[in-house]
Amino acid sequence: MSALVQSFPPFSLRHHFIHSPQAELALTRLGEVHGDTRRTRASKGLVIQGPSGVGKSTLIKEYVRELEAAEPSGSGKRTVLVVEIPSSPTKKNLATAMLTALKDPYADARGHSAEVKFARIILLMTNLGVEVVVLDEAQHLVDYRRNDAYEAADWIKSLMNETSITFVLVGLKRTEGLLWANEQLRRRFSATVEYNRFSYAQSTSAQFSMLLEVIASLLPVKAISFTEPQMLRRFHMASFGLIDYLIKILDRAVWLVQHRDLEGINLYVLAQAFLDEVWSKATDQRNPFSISFNFKLLIGIHEPFEKFDLIAS
Repeated sequence: MSALVQSFPPFSLRHHFIHSPQAELALTRLGEVHGDTRRTRASKGLVIQGPSGVGKSTLIKEYVRELEAAEPSGSGKRTVLVVEIPSSPTKKNLATAMLTALKDPYADARGHSAEVKFARIILLMTNLGVEVVVLDEAQHLVDYRRNDAYEAADWIKSLMNETSITFVLVGLKRTEGLLWANEQLRRRFSATVEYNRFSYAQSTSAQFSMLLEVIASLLPVKAISFTEPQMLRRFHMASFGLIDYLIKILDRAVWLVQHRDLEGINLYVLAQAFLDEVWSKATDQRNPFSISFNFKLLIGIHEPFEKFDLIAS
């Protein structure tokens, strides 16, 4: 059995950037804002906001990959800096997070004030040729309701004033609340990309179908059609339109086919993958890939997507 397991090359959809109309639009907008900053030599901001699981972080990784691929080998340039905003942000710990991302050996130096850290960040970003700063988990600037968080937001504004860099805030939908609370930030981050989960309506199901077509083309095993109308509904209800859940289900389905010597991905395999990766307690009536599924959204009490839109806002 171990020899059979080793005979398959490792596969995961997470090793692929899955192109969708939404992803292409966001990448295009990011490139445009970055281009505006290069052209005007003045900092400009972009907000990318949407719920967890839609692929925002994967989108940023793809943009970083594209820019790094365009840089000459051995140039030593660091075009994009990705920083995760601390859960309880202050201007000092945000500065520390940026210095850590810049690989500064003195990032955690206790004797350095926020002002000293600020000066080091500007020097290091200039020396490394940083053109884009991505601040992930930006909703923390809204969630942490203390003056420290507003000072951290003002600190970002000051950093933009002192540089000619594109700043990207990436976070949940409530990130936009930060801009309404700070008029000067709102002017600097006037561009916004709504990166939402895929909806399933007559006007939008075509995009979800295109997404599943792309995913199906990447799978290393045989599979039933994913884009037949009823299958589209099943996939949408199983994932709630979130690409993260699609990947979990289909990665598991591929594994089941390969390691249990099955002919290909069918409803039975998908039903088992849903149990394994999304909801282990699902009954046949509440498993979207069961022939007994009742086609009701999984948003009830203790169901996978209970209050999801409220929590993710």
